[in-house]
Amino acid sequence: MTATQSNQTDARGAPVSKCEPKSLEEYEKAIRQFQSYFGDPTETLAETLVNDPEFVMGHIFNASAMLMMSERQYIPAIKQSIEKAESLAEKSIDREKQLVNAARHWMEGRWNRACQTWDQVLADHPTDAMAIQCAHLTDFYLGDAVNLRDRIGRVLGHWDSSMPGYSFIMGMQAFGFEECNQFDRAEQAAREALDIEKRDGWSVHALAHVMEMQNRYEEGQNFMRSTSPDWAPDNGFAFHNWWHLALFHIEQEDFDGALELYDSEILPGESDVSLQMLDASALLWRLKLQGIEVSDRWRGIADLWARKTPVENGYYAFNDLHAVVAMVGAGRIKEAKEVLKSVESAATSNPALTRLMAEQVGVPACSAMIAFGEERYSDAVDDLLGIRTIAHRFGGSNAQRDILTQTLIESAIRDGQVGLSTNLVSERSVHKPFSPLTRRFKDKIAH
Repeated sequence: MTATQSNQTDARGAPVSKCEPKSLEEYEKAIRQFQSYFGDPTETLAETLVNDPEFVMGHIFNASAMLMMSERQYIPAIKQSIEKAESLAEKSIDREKQLVNAARHWMEGRWNRACQTWDQVLADHPTDAMAIQCAHLTDFYLGDAVNLRDRIGRVLGHWDSSMPGYSFIMGMQAFGFEECNQFDRAEQAAREALDIEKRDGWSVHALAHVMEMQNRYEEGQNFMRSTSPDWAPDNGFAFHNWWHLALFHIEQEDFDGALELYDSEILPGESDVSLQMLDASALLWRLKLQGIEVSDRWRGIADLWARKTPVENGYYAFNDLHAVVAMVGAGRIKEAKEVLKSVESAATSNPALTRLMAEQVGVPACSAMIAFGEERYSDAVDDLLGIRTIAHRFGGSNAQRDILTQTLIESAIRDGQVGLSTNLVSERSVHKPFSPLTRRFKDKIAH
């Protein structure tokens, strides 16, 4: 048997190179954890790799899962896992070699090349759950709505409800539909997934997006709260679903309810997870735009970012924006400007793709938030008007990037640009006609 062949497969039929049966069992557990966000998949595989150090897919999985945290701090461990997998090239099969290549592309800033490589894997192995999950999350980090939808569409015909993890594939399809504004199809896919696996937090997340976009705020609150016993306890993604519930409160001007969720669920204590910290920062900023006092919460989240920024500044512009937001919210403009300097440096020195993300969106977005904090509202308007139609290029979802639109509206109002602010609120009314928050913006213009 050559290194390009294998008679072992995972539970969905994707081939793996020779390994201990127990290693494959633990890999399946890790895949389930990766898809569901229940448990720590890299911890699951740690002992496995001690007992079976030549388990190629174990090293590849660890590298790939850590990459999906979108943080520079994990690069040394990621590099070690990639190099270990590369050192096993002689026993690796073609699928594994391609997966290692994808991980190296991602680590070195070629996120689009990583997605292309995962696509090549999926052309031969369309049930490769790890490749699908990593590519889908990277599409999210790239703000690539079309591939969030179509990458799943390309492989979905090879899946069915009898296969392990099928609900999670449907949940990804649902989110892709939602980001492409196909709300009915998104809801159908999400509900189908939840009928199979009610603990599927990603499908809950997709449905929360749909309900927000369709102004179904009361229904959204009831749905999230009634299902939270399924998706929330001990789940690494729960903070983000709680954040979506908080958005329902904000759209209805229930700011106290949003703050209660902030304290109890979104950031109940300290965190070192950028994804959690950016949700917390974004929520407080939305409240700041409405003049809501949040006490010392700004100081708390700014302190958390301050611990990370020496390492993380300039790595991923979407994260950098939320570090700036936290610093500005806390009145620490000098620190916000230090983050901006790193983003400006990234715009000239990062690998091609992340350089463009910083240059085209990151720098003006961060500059706008600092301008807002310094009450230079005209400058904030100019910066935000220049990027509002291309902001998807630095990642995030439609709901997350709404922070830019809300800041633009508020800046225009505070700068006395009545015509522009009226037009922007009119535009928001098309998408959110029944939102009390939209009416609140409109009332500000009138006064």
